[in-house]
Amino acid sequence: MTKKLLSVILCFVMLFASAIPVFAADEQTLPYENSRFFTYGDYELHYRVVEHEGMYKGRIMFIHGFGQSSFSWENMADEMSEKGYDCYCVDLPNFGYSTRETADMELFDREFLVEKLMISIAPEHTWTLAGHSMGGAVAINVAQSVDVQKLMLFCAAPVADMGDMSAMTSMPFMGKMVNFVFKYLTKIDLIMRLVVLMATANFEYTKNYNLEGVTAPLQLDGTGDGLCVLMQHQRPTDLEGAKSIDCPVLIVNAEKDMIISDSMKQQISDAFPNAEHYLVEGGGHICIEDRAEELAGVAYDFLNK
Repeated sequence: MTKKLLSVILCFVMLFASAIPVFAADEQTLPYENSRFFTYGDYELHYRVVEHEGMYKGRIMFIHGFGQSSFSWENMADEMSEKGYDCYCVDLPNFGYSTRETADMELFDREFLVEKLMISIAPEHTWTLAGHSMGGAVAINVAQSVDVQKLMLFCAAPVADMGDMSAMTSMPFMGKMVNFVFKYLTKIDLIMRLVVLMATANFEYTKNYNLEGVTAPLQLDGTGDGLCVLMQHQRPTDLEGAKSIDCPVLIVNAEKDMIISDSMKQQISDAFPNAEHYLVEGGGHICIEDRAEELAGVAYDFLNK
């Protein structure tokens, strides 16, 4: 999936490559009332906390997909907090309001940083992990290192070794070109609404979608540079090792998902032969947003078995 997304970005880049500025990093401020930051080495991981209501049922770490952030989990976090769960929504490095990586900093795997964040908040065995798309791949890797109670995968996309693409992203001009794409193309309302429509397969939801929740983090200086650095050191999904995960697993896919191929779905399914499955009928790739109420019910039933 990552290769496909990068290829799309590169196509846009070729159209706008003649106007590439150099951007400096902005100071991060508190993006939301429930924002918090976890510091480890050169990294600051931004995450949001939605505390439980009523009787406490547990805690969930939500991990977003490519190009997204904690914003994509807002609806699910609200739903699950009402059902008694403390919800933690993390921004992975280079996304949301977390650190943008540079080649001259000490780099850590995003999985390692999520593990450190979880342990800093509470003992590892008290967590449920939830991952969407690329975040599902990260969650799979984390679950092999951290003792978690349950694992929930929503439209999970395994991350492959980047191979030759990794070498391409190391070229000095690449980061600046991708910076330009994210900083300026995301300001075109029509383009972004078409992207949301493709991702949700829900026209009514798309009409009133809060685009700024997605575009504001992508427009932060250094996003493109950071993504290029990420492509060079990200950890592929260990699907073979995933077979050693012995906690209950929920796999959710969407009927009209245009991002996750049948092959990707099969890879995830094969890695967890005993998993519980759920299909979001008529749902698109980011069904965690517009179908949050439905999926919160599915998640609640799964977590309370």
